[in-house]
Amino acid sequence: MSTQPTDDDLWQAFVEAKQEMHRRQAEFYQHARNKSETLKAALAPRAGAWHQGAAFDFLSELSDDGLALLPELVGWSTSHRWALAARQAIDRIPRDHLIPLLEPLILNQLDTADDDEYRRFAELLAHIGAWDLLGWLVTQAQSSDDPHTQEVAGDFTEWYGPMWLSKPNP
Repeated sequence: MSTQPTDDDLWQAFVEAKQEMHRRQAEFYQHARNKSETLKAALAPRAGAWHQGAAFDFLSELSDDGLALLPELVGWSTSHRWALAARQAIDRIPRDHLIPLLEPLILNQLDTADDDEYRRFAELLAHIGAWDLLGWLVTQAQSSDDPHTQEVAGDFTEWYGPMWLSKPNP
């Protein structure tokens, strides 16, 4: 008859698994020949949730590959499942490199964006403190014919309006 592991045994196994994960993460970081391409493949929709989750974990904790993956990350920033993880990965990119590249990636999608995508983009811009770009997005949302998109503008004007009026972009 088999005995059930104790809580301490279960915890120890969990800690050991975390240690192994960090060893593997460091090994990938130090020795992968083309991290960006591997991560890009892991972020592809067909890769599946385990690969995507591992890629987002890596990007938000250790990687400096976010700039190379910015188009993919912006795409995932409108996803309900991965929006926060994408924002966190984007947030690691130095602002002086990020903002000039981020602006066209978002602006090019606004013509076909629905209210949910407007909201996710506004959340991304607020998360990273891109106040000028957020102000512009809100202005675009206000002029929309869609009342739900206009609601996004109202929400972000109420919540963040003073931020983009008083703080320049870094």
